[in-house]
Amino acid sequence: MKTVSRFTVFGLVLLLLLAGPSTIAAASFEFSATAKTAFDKMKGATDKVTAAKLTSQYTELQTTQKQLIDWDTRIDKLHYQNEEAIIATRKRIKEIDANKLLKLENDVVQAKKKYEPLFKLYDSLNQQLSIAKSFKDKLAINLLKPQVETTKVAVQLAKQDIRSKETTYKTAKANTAKTIKKLRTELSGIDPLKVKMKAAKSTTSSIKKQFTTETSLLNQAVKKGNAAATSSSLTRMLTYIKQMNEQKQKMLTYEQQTMAIIAKVDNQIAS
Repeated sequence: MKTVSRFTVFGLVLLLLLAGPSTIAAASFEFSATAKTAFDKMKGATDKVTAAKLTSQYTELQTTQKQLIDWDTRIDKLHYQNEEAIIATRKRIKEIDANKLLKLENDVVQAKKKYEPLFKLYDSLNQQLSIAKSFKDKLAINLLKPQVETTKVAVQLAKQDIRSKETTYKTAKANTAKTIKKLRTELSGIDPLKVKMKAAKSTTSSIKKQFTTETSLLNQAVKKGNAAATSSSLTRMLTYIKQMNEQKQKMLTYEQQTMAIIAKVDNQIAS
């Protein structure tokens, strides 16, 4: 494989690693046999100090790149965990007091159903009393009036029971809505972190483009046997990878902060 092609492959490897979830478990910057020969030949043709510097730069580049891969692995793992956790937490928030509220709502429905015959009886007795009064039927009036009064008391108690159950249900529903709103607000604390994560990815993408351009310059320098240009190129490549590592560290921190927010909300739900 030609030197240029080999360096291009390395650039693509890094592009894959930085584009999204890590698809490569481990990789490192290595010259092809041809490129290594050219690199060693270049070192042999220069002074010992420069040769030692080139060797050191190459080694450090490999080590730093492995750190980049490690960041990706850790970020991806935590990101997927957080995504699953967020879904589960949102579901738990939605289901808060669901069974309790259903029972209280059913209590209202059952109470109304239970007292429905009483209300109908009261309406019927009132109608009969009204008719008796219209006909001035004193006997019927005397018979119906006590029944109406007695039933009226029972109806008042029944309505009071229904109102009590409705109040209990409405209060519980309002409290639950308040709790859900509070938890959702706290969980929304991850939104600013997503914005920061997006910014870090954008910065990484820009640096990645600079790195890709630099690989071409390195290819040319090695091919020409230009030790000074090679050293400068390796320095810039190392700087870019370190900058990407810094962004990756930020990303991991954002994922950790996201995890902490989710855990805090989960603890509140559990309590």
